[in-house]
Amino acid sequence: MLVGSILQSTAFLYAIASAPAVRAVFDCNAGVEGTALNLTSLAGDHSVKVIRSTPPSTTTMTWNINLCAPLTINDQMTVSMQCPAGTQVCGIQSVAIEGQDPVITQVIPVAGDLNGSTGQGEIDAVTNAENGQAAVHLRLTGGMWGEVNEMETDIDFVCDTALTEVTHDADGYIIGLQVLSWDEKNLHLQWNTSAVCSEQVFLVQQSSSSTAWNVVKYILIAVLLILVAYFGITAYGNYRRGATGVDLLPSSQAIVDIPYVARDFAKKVGSGFSTNSNRDGYAVF
Repeated sequence: MLVGSILQSTAFLYAIASAPAVRAVFDCNAGVEGTALNLTSLAGDHSVKVIRSTPPSTTTMTWNINLCAPLTINDQMTVSMQCPAGTQVCGIQSVAIEGQDPVITQVIPVAGDLNGSTGQGEIDAVTNAENGQAAVHLRLTGGMWGEVNEMETDIDFVCDTALTEVTHDADGYIIGLQVLSWDEKNLHLQWNTSAVCSEQVFLVQQSSSSTAWNVVKYILIAVLLILVAYFGITAYGNYRRGATGVDLLPSSQAIVDIPYVARDFAKKVGSGFSTNSNRDGYAVF
């Protein structure tokens, strides 16, 4: 029973230590494997549209995105006809019949911080995109639409040295952003931009605190494994001598000494980090 509990604790700690970088309310800054990532050059409200012929009408889906903050609220529009407050990715569908004004038929908040807690961003580095260029993958969640409440947006940022700044076409839609797919739950975008080219974003300063945490988490896992082995071997030895129940456990004095041993070990580890805490380096994805 005791060994099983320790094994469960070890597995839980390992799961936390190895989890991807997740943060609420994505604001263009994130960490990937202990390295900072800055996409603030892509800040602002941007749009891309997809037009379909749906006789006798034309259906236009306009996808609006702001990576660094919630989309701007338009005071001139009815609240029900625009993206809710806190949305970072939102689609607005309109249907137009020749000779008549377009009518908004759908407003789909796919990602954002809609209720103050659900918006999250998860980002990781992708070494190569389909064209062989470096890329970064971002997943934004928090969208809710009707009965669907687990919506998400996947964005593949692909290095394109030709797009050195955010530019828009004659209609005001951003150049380099395209819709790959939409299945009424998941929106998949590709954003070609120089913001993720290696010479601009992949060479960044690495935080010494994250490096220290990486070392500490593996030390903690190793300590737990050692404790599991210690209790297991001791219990087996006592069992071979005929012990049962609580007598299988190590002696009470040995258990009492464990906190003091752990304290001395922590002091040694802490003194080791204190001598190296000011070292910063550079890391390339």
